[in-house]
Formats: sequence, C-alpha cells, structure tokens
Amino acid sequence: MKFKRMSRFGTAGLLVAAAFGSSVVLTPATASADSEWKCYGKQVKRCATVWWDEAADTYQGRAKITDVAGGGNYDVKVTNVKLQRFNGTKWVNVRTKADNDGWHATEDLAGTATVDPCLSKQTFSVTATFSWRGAASGENTWTPDWSWAKMC
Repeated sequence: MKFKRMSRFGTAGLLVAAAFGSSVVLTPATASADSEWKCYGKQVKRCATVWWDEAADTYQGRAKITDVAGGGNYDVKVTNVKLQRFNGTKWVNVRTKADNDGWHATEDLAGTATVDPCLSKQTFSVTATFSWRGAASGENTWTPDWSWAKMC
C-alpha cells in the first residue's frame, strides 16, 4: 500500500477543515431555554425572554424596558406580553399579559402566566409592546427573531 506525501499546505488545510468541522458538530442547532435576556436599544433598553423555571419546569414570557442612565430621561412601560408557540405553520398565542400598570420612571417588567413546555413540545417565542416618552417620544412593538425549544 502506497501513501502519497502531503505538502505543508495540504496538512494545514486538513487541520483547519477538521477544526471547523468539529466546531460545527459541537454547536447546537437551536437555542436552549436558559432564560437569557435579549436586549436592544441604547437610551431605552428593550428586553425579552422565554423564562425557564428549572425547579417547576415551566416557561413564561417576560419583557422589560429600562431607561438607561445618561440617556434622554424617558418614562417607560411594557404592555401586551405574549408567550407564543409555533404550531408548524404560524405563531399562536399561548399566554397573554396586558400589564396596564402605567408609566414608570426607570424600569417596567411584565410576565405572562406559566406553561408546561412538554405539553405541546413546541418552539416558544415572546413578543411585547415597548413604549417610552420624553425628549423624543416613541412607541415600538418588538418581536425577537429567535426562539426557545425544549426536548421533553
């Protein structure tokens, strides 16, 4: 049996390909439910998460808005928090929280009731309405472009 001699370039290319291949294999395809806040904005931070209570093994849609220190000094509120699941065709509301407790000087937090993620074995997402008023008033509805899945 004869082996062809591989050049230094070929060896380096093989090592790079092997390293890249192993990183792809080790990287999970879907996000796990780890209750991380995903936030956007500079003067007003808008955050949402599908919160996983490990002890109770439940999901909850949560949203918060914060007037960032050193920003435009905004009043803030978060309303209409919805925990949604993907039914294979579209997003369907599972739990909803209106949370009409008004404006807050620094931060507002709202969350839906909990749901057992293993009952439907679906992918979950959260959406909410984030509002702020101050030097430059505005209102925005933000829907994250990621979701959580749990293997039951």
